[in-house]
Amino acid sequence: MKTIALTSLVVAASAAGCARVPLKQADALSAEVRESPGEDRLSFKWKFQTADRSTEVSPQEFAAPAVWADTLYTGSARGWFYALRTSNGQIRWRKQLGSVSAAPLVDRGLLYVGTDDGYLIAMDAQTGQEKWRYQSRGPIDQTPASTRDLVIFSNEADQVVAVDAITGKFKWQYKSETPEEYTLRGHAGVTIDGDLIYTGFSNGTLVALRRDTGSVAWSTSLKAEAERFMDVDATPIVMDGIVYAASSSGGVYAIDKMTGLVKWRAPFWDASQPSSNGNVGGISTDGKTLYVSVADLGIYALDLNGNIVWRVGARGGGEPADPVISNDLVVYSLASAGMFIADRKSGETLEYFDPGDGVSAAPTITGDGRMFVMSNRGILYAFDLE
Repeated sequence: MKTIALTSLVVAASAAGCARVPLKQADALSAEVRESPGEDRLSFKWKFQTADRSTEVSPQEFAAPAVWADTLYTGSARGWFYALRTSNGQIRWRKQLGSVSAAPLVDRGLLYVGTDDGYLIAMDAQTGQEKWRYQSRGPIDQTPASTRDLVIFSNEADQVVAVDAITGKFKWQYKSETPEEYTLRGHAGVTIDGDLIYTGFSNGTLVALRRDTGSVAWSTSLKAEAERFMDVDATPIVMDGIVYAASSSGGVYAIDKMTGLVKWRAPFWDASQPSSNGNVGGISTDGKTLYVSVADLGIYALDLNGNIVWRVGARGGGEPADPVISNDLVVYSLASAGMFIADRKSGETLEYFDPGDGVSAAPTITGDGRMFVMSNRGILYAFDLE
């Protein structure tokens, strides 16, 4: 296993742009940085304060923005939801929807927003006019998915719900058994592939549901030998007939998408950190490599056979968000340490952004190289990513 030392720079975003800050030495497994790599990958454009959280101790914001045409849509833990111009951050419209912890979905001119109160709200993307709302029984912490007829979402109560995309009328629901003991914060989103929907639950199972009825096609346990904290919280990826999924206790799995049979498993552990639980924050892919964020242990790149290509340490960095792939870069956030921009092939850190209180949300990167990310203080930053 190859371990890559984290070498990076801090970017202080201000109206004038980005400035370097000297950094101290750190060991290879730490989320702390060593030195400036001398690269400038971020060009600051603007910032927008979604909420005043300046007096709070250790606040967190989990909502990533969504971009459609020339408009950015984002919520925050303080309840306001904004539509902003991507070019300069000016407000197009805003509404009080309640606390939001996930990116919204924009589909055919409609905006679907999940809230921490369990509501799925449909609005006109241009005007913000509400079309309908549906209340579920748990916080919606992941982006909904859409077919032409249905919007399908999961929540923290281990439910998957399908509603009519135009009217919000209930179509079907699947409920998994929730463990009686404590579970980890968050839940997996849903992935639609053909006639099947894939998602995971806090009891350690990965389930394939039939898209039109919600009935179970197959169910597979990913909890390994664990009896607690076996949550499947990372949204599955489907590629070339394989579902790639993860549990906090079992690591990453490759599973046949039609049968649910496990092809391989890659557990995560570190002899130097016996107390680490290996909780996977998210999985992303560029089609050839899987990029996995694991609490305390770091960011891993795996080949499609489950072999480790590289790893960067994240000890002391806090809870990880989903890695995001952009051309030759992988970008990932650590709740306490900030956001890292790394080389996709080696894991070497090229630049580092720390707004002062860490970054819990995953960044959003558009096809033209614009990047948007929310800090834990509720400030949305816009950069050009070079």
